[in-house]
Amino acid sequence: MTKAVGQHVWGRLLGEKAGGNGRSALLLTDPKPETASDASLTLRLAFVVMGTEAPLFPSFLIDDWGGEVRGTSVYSWVRENGNQFPRAEIFGFDRQGNSVQFFVRELELYAKPLCFAFAHRQTPLAEGKLVHAILLPDAAVSQPEKIKRPSEIKRPLASARVTWWQVPPDLSHFNFSLLDDAQASEFI
Repeated sequence: MTKAVGQHVWGRLLGEKAGGNGRSALLLTDPKPETASDASLTLRLAFVVMGTEAPLFPSFLIDDWGGEVRGTSVYSWVRENGNQFPRAEIFGFDRQGNSVQFFVRELELYAKPLCFAFAHRQTPLAEGKLVHAILLPDAAVSQPEKIKRPSEIKRPLASARVTWWQVPPDLSHFNFSLLDDAQASEFI
């Protein structure tokens, strides 16, 4: 079992069908559930290692004075202090679950963290699904609509490298070509 930082949510993972790019979307039904259920998933955000684009799943950080930062506070510490304290050390895991250690200066500080979804907290890191879109059920919409991240979604999930969508509550599959259209429109 990995000790990588994780966030418990309720939702359902939707995957792109064969012939696509293997993308995943998370139908997020509750970002902060009180209890575990059949809808429970664990989200883990990974920093990007500079020059390799490899994900680093953090466990904890040791600052320049030897203080430890644990849990989701690691993300806010890096965001707020990463440039001022590049010698801080971050400990975590690579995609294969191997223990790794980096200086904060070795991270892409301006890259949004990658979001991975896991069926269970104990699921190996290599089996996590990279999430490309987060879908929020809304009875007021009849088809998926790209939106800005809602203000009630807090960090670290709010900082993830995903697009945000409102979708009908009964959505059973997601048209992943919408992601291509959304990405193309951002560059126009």
